[in-house]
Amino acid sequence: MKRELEALLFATDSPLTVARLKKIFPEVETAELKAAVDELTGEYEASGHAFTVVEFGGGWQIATKPEFSPIVEKMLKTRRFTRLSKAGLEVLAIIAYRQPLTRLDIDDIRGVNSSGAISTLTERNLIAVVGRSQAVGNPLLYGTTREFLNHLGLKGLGQLPDLPEIEGVIDDREELKEFASKVGREVTDEELEDYFSAPEENEVVLEDEKEDEEIRDA
Repeated sequence: MKRELEALLFATDSPLTVARLKKIFPEVETAELKAAVDELTGEYEASGHAFTVVEFGGGWQIATKPEFSPIVEKMLKTRRFTRLSKAGLEVLAIIAYRQPLTRLDIDDIRGVNSSGAISTLTERNLIAVVGRSQAVGNPLLYGTTREFLNHLGLKGLGQLPDLPEIEGVIDDREELKEFASKVGREVTDEELEDYFSAPEENEVVLEDEKEDEEIRDA
């Protein structure tokens, strides 16, 4: 069973939780699964491999060790990654540390409409609707997803680093850079300049789109 588990941990594109593994190995006890994971981890460490079993997002996956990330980045440097805009990074930070909260809550913190950024983050599965507020109209409540945890390599929200008041983070270049660094995104000074000088294109929402959102939130 251990080698079969190893194959699954290697092939999966997202962390394998105990629940998922139990469906694959219905006759194997949870303690036995965890023991097999520990044995694999021990084998990799003893053999000095460049990879190991990591636990994050509520499950396990085989991944490259952090010390080998520079060489991996060289291999991937030609790949094009779609980066979050300044608005997207701000909204994601606010939701991560204040969830659950409504769009109007986010707008109050940022001082501008956040519909575009929320839509983008939802499409990328970094945030999702987690319920409805008890406020008038029962607006939608937003929170981060398991995919968000996977991207950051976190087991749960409790592992998010402590930060000062989020209102200060989104308006301060150094604080924003620190937030990005703590959640695994190194931001250069040039990128920060682009963030703060670029127009807030994600904030431009047509009137009919606003009406549609108000209907959805109602």
